[in-house]
Amino acid sequence: MKKYGWVILAAILIWLWPSSTHVNAAEADLFLDGKRMEAPADAKPEMVNGKVMVPLRVVGEQLGYQFKWEPQAYKISIQKNNTDMSMYVGRTSADVNGKTVSLDAPPVLRGNSTMVPLRFVGEQMGLNVDWNNKSKSVNLSQKATTSQTDQKADSQKTSTQNTTSKQTETALSPPKDQNAEKPKANKLLVQDITFEHEALKISLNKAITPKVSKMTGQDRIVVDLPEASLASDFSKLFPVRKDGTRALTNSDSEDVQEIRFAPADGQNGGVRVVIALNQARDYDLSTNSTGEITLQLRERSENPVDTPTHVEERRIVVIDPGHGGKDPGAASVTGRREKEFTLAVALKVQQLLQNDPAIQVIMTRNGDTYPTLDERPQLANDQQASVFVSIHGNSMPASNNGKANGSETYYARQESLSLATLMHKHLAAATGFKDNGIKVANHVVTRKSQMPAVLLECGYLSNPSNEAAMFTEEKQDMIAQGIVGGLKEYFATETGTTESFNEVIN
Repeated sequence: MKKYGWVILAAILIWLWPSSTHVNAAEADLFLDGKRMEAPADAKPEMVNGKVMVPLRVVGEQLGYQFKWEPQAYKISIQKNNTDMSMYVGRTSADVNGKTVSLDAPPVLRGNSTMVPLRFVGEQMGLNVDWNNKSKSVNLSQKATTSQTDQKADSQKTSTQNTTSKQTETALSPPKDQNAEKPKANKLLVQDITFEHEALKISLNKAITPKVSKMTGQDRIVVDLPEASLASDFSKLFPVRKDGTRALTNSDSEDVQEIRFAPADGQNGGVRVVIALNQARDYDLSTNSTGEITLQLRERSENPVDTPTHVEERRIVVIDPGHGGKDPGAASVTGRREKEFTLAVALKVQQLLQNDPAIQVIMTRNGDTYPTLDERPQLANDQQASVFVSIHGNSMPASNNGKANGSETYYARQESLSLATLMHKHLAAATGFKDNGIKVANHVVTRKSQMPAVLLECGYLSNPSNEAAMFTEEKQDMIAQGIVGGLKEYFATETGTTESFNEVIN
């Protein structure tokens, strides 16, 4: 009897196996707007804990996104249009356009493939993602905005930019029959709008890609939610004003006058939310698969970069000590901070070049301050600099046990490759650390600089040997001299005046 009992138990376990938390949907197919996408046999979607995961190559080959896999850091970078995303294997958060966003499922490794959550990636890039369990297929659809709607929105934006604040509020006013929302099946509903800690949060009953624009006259940020309606339970909390809008209570932001919202005019309806500002502010936008939209106002810089006077007939070099101020950067194994190392090296570079007749150095910071990531390249662009050099120290999580080490150089655009090649040659020689080579990455400071730009990861602060050397005067002097040597060789190569520049180098 005991023998038959084990047989029965084994049969039950085999029968239950497909319903376990990890189901590998080996035969799953991909469809985009109803059309089958031909995924390679070794790049099929699978279900991991109820989430659709796809190999990273599918993101690039089938959806046309740019991606990069950094095996040492277990990092995935994905880019399309104006969206930059970074994820890490095993980590339940991602960076989207510089803002941290929670993940429903972290990336995982499957043999030689890196699997990423398709729903999160797709929806951040403007797709709806659905899993059909019956057919074992993933259905992708581009979020609907017809060309007619786009043209109308563009026309409305242009018109609004040339009107007064009063006219803008009139444009917000809904027809009388739109003030009362009629419930419909599967209707897109705005369920909540809040503003706290400089962040506007809009909660809907399903995911949507908003249209966001900045307007002048009276500075404001406008968020349009196509085909959405105000949920009655939410809207009744806010009385309708004479101009047809509703408004949140006063915010705690000194730059925000009010947050107003109303159903939008037009055949397709929609909801418009306006942040009325006392002065212009930039923002970061993020969405997630649950229907939440977050518009985070960017911090106004407390320490804006100085605009120096340009000296004629001298090359302008912008030196950017990474991090600073409230952003300490990575912590070293002994508790020191990246911002200390980067500033020390940058100041040494400035000192070495202060009397150079051919090069004028402009620093993004001279002390423990924090210019924003956008302000740093903007300074270089405004000054029409010849090159931009950002100095950093690398780091890996504690799980790496300090094994990662070495120097590496990053660039974002092809025109920066020659600069990266020469700067890295001198950097690697100066540090004496492992040579990790030259790499492409979409760092904000190198991507937004309009001239050749590089980001130097001088060494790993998480590596005891690298860190010990990086915080010595001797090694910092050597790195600074290496940066200067790379700059001078680059300018000599670029202009063909090798002899005169070599005299300065030697």
